[in-house]
Amino acid sequence: METKESTTLEGFSLVLPPHLTANFEKADNQLREFYGKGPGVPALVRFWMACSTASKIRREFELAVLDIRKSNTHSDGDVHFDEDTL
Repeated sequence: METKESTTLEGFSLVLPPHLTANFEKADNQLREFYGKGPGVPALVRFWMACSTASKIRREFELAVLDIRKSNTHSDGDVHFDEDTL
């Protein structure tokens, strides 16, 4: 049975399934290995969320809801411009 980890982030609780939490744990372990310390999983989740844009979030939602394969859609690549902030 899979358990879920709950992380409280600035007034709301975010529940991540173990396979997603594992990615943040891996990143934190890598940072600890390279630099001697890491910010911890909750901080990495906040950093990851802060790096996203409204258009990327919307695109991921549309891909999931419409069950579209990413290879068939137009990609913004690594563009950091977010037209929704204009």
